[in-house]
Amino acid sequence: SQKYPFILIPMLRPYLITLFLLLGTCHAWATHNRAGEITYRNLGGLMYEATITTYTVPDSPADRPELPLDWGDGHIDTLLRSNGGGMGEIIAPGIKKNTYIGVHLYASLGTYCMSMEDPNRNSGVINIPNSVDVPFYIETCVTISPFTGNNSSPVLLNPPIDLACVNERFEHNPGAYDPDGDSLSYALVTCLGLEGQEIGDYSIPGGVNMDPVTGTLTWLYPLQQGEFNFAIQITEWRSGILIGTVLRDMQVNVLACDNRPPIVETIDEICVEAGDSVGFPVIAHDPDGNPVILTATGGPLEVANPAIFTQPVYDSDTASSWFHWDTECSHVQLQPYTMLFRAEDEPASNQPELVDYHTVFITVIGPAPKNPEANPQGNTIILDWDASVCQDVTGYKIFRRIEEYGFIPDTCETGVPAYTGYAQIGSTTGLNSTHFVDDDGGNGLILGREYCYMVVACFDNNGGAESYASIEFCTELKRDLPIITNVSVRNTHPENGSMDVVWSKPTELDTIQIPGPYEYHLYRTDNVAGNEIQIATLTGLNDTIYVDTLINT
Repeated sequence: SQKYPFILIPMLRPYLITLFLLLGTCHAWATHNRAGEITYRNLGGLMYEATITTYTVPDSPADRPELPLDWGDGHIDTLLRSNGGGMGEIIAPGIKKNTYIGVHLYASLGTYCMSMEDPNRNSGVINIPNSVDVPFYIETCVTISPFTGNNSSPVLLNPPIDLACVNERFEHNPGAYDPDGDSLSYALVTCLGLEGQEIGDYSIPGGVNMDPVTGTLTWLYPLQQGEFNFAIQITEWRSGILIGTVLRDMQVNVLACDNRPPIVETIDEICVEAGDSVGFPVIAHDPDGNPVILTATGGPLEVANPAIFTQPVYDSDTASSWFHWDTECSHVQLQPYTMLFRAEDEPASNQPELVDYHTVFITVIGPAPKNPEANPQGNTIILDWDASVCQDVTGYKIFRRIEEYGFIPDTCETGVPAYTGYAQIGSTTGLNSTHFVDDDGGNGLILGREYCYMVVACFDNNGGAESYASIEFCTELKRDLPIITNVSVRNTHPENGSMDVVWSKPTELDTIQIPGPYEYHLYRTDNVAGNEIQIATLTGLNDTIYVDTLINT
């Protein structure tokens, strides 16, 4: 530098200018991610389609026409933005929605976590200090297993951007619908940053809670203006096994405003037998007298032959509608469907719109097997019933107890509950497998007892759902066999002892079909299997007493 002072500096100048421009634009390229999530659907076998959805600041220079997706198995693809002609869509002032879709074939079974990291979050997020310098990271996991079958992630029907007022109740619900009918649970977790690590200084404000069943996030009450981010983890369960998670990173903008949220009023849950209709009113009103917009999302609106949510009737500060669903066998599933009703008010122009959510759980249950019969035959009972009207029934379970219970199921009570004293004794496979022989596992049933039964239809392809139980049906074995009623010591002696053996004769013997003649053959054993010996032959049906002599009693 001393030898070439005038040469070195001009040579460095363009590089210094370039470096300055790069440093100066770093934050401009890093101020755009507000919210987002990754969802996926199974295309068959090990083939999956993933969708990255982000919500960004529209006028940020850091617009992303493409994003990287790490599939979790060592492969990373670059996905092109597909919505809005590749430009994204402005869905509200200051909010752009972007979707990126890709397809991937996994090489083997396993658990894989798809992830996307993009620098950076928008600036000024209150509960993420220096958010402009924190990368935006979202992650979704799937377990591919032969024991749980193919799986698609829940679909989130409500966008992850909302407004709130200082000191007013706030609610948000992702509106998750699972196309496979799996059970969903919800939890608030820490937002993630660089390389999927928890953001160190992240905090959840006081008064924020998540309902683990309905998925509604409630904030009582925001105390500070500004933007806040929350991470909601949605977990999928199938037959009690965790099969996937979706992490939604959402944003709430708290404003200084004088507005109260509307209120939705309707039922909380209902059960319906497949083939029947379900209907109920939904009413929303606003405590400030503002007009209200009432909408609905949920699984019943997404299935084949969906439910109907009628066009709401608006009257000043009230909106009313009617939910109606003509259910059918294809709607049967183990988990209840979730209907989410959302009311949004329309205050004066200088006030933000606020919302209220109400979740309704609707369970569609398979009809009970009809016309069951029990017919005794020898020391067995033959069971028959009609095939279910539901073609996707995969088989039946058979339950038994001694003596009738008088079971009348509740409208939401499926199968045969243990408190009835019934126990499962067998099952059949297939829609038309409607015949079962009860021989007590080969031991034979006992004369003189009343045996009662109930049958349940199974929907193994619908998450393991069970139908309502059939009516109880009972019978006794026919008394067409002799029954030993008494064995007692007549004389005690080590060699010259004797026993009285008494039995009852058959009282329901079909003497036309089996005309005789008849004999009783009496056997004795020393309790060692296979050592039975015949000790007497008695002719006719009326001789039912025998004295066994010359034995050690």
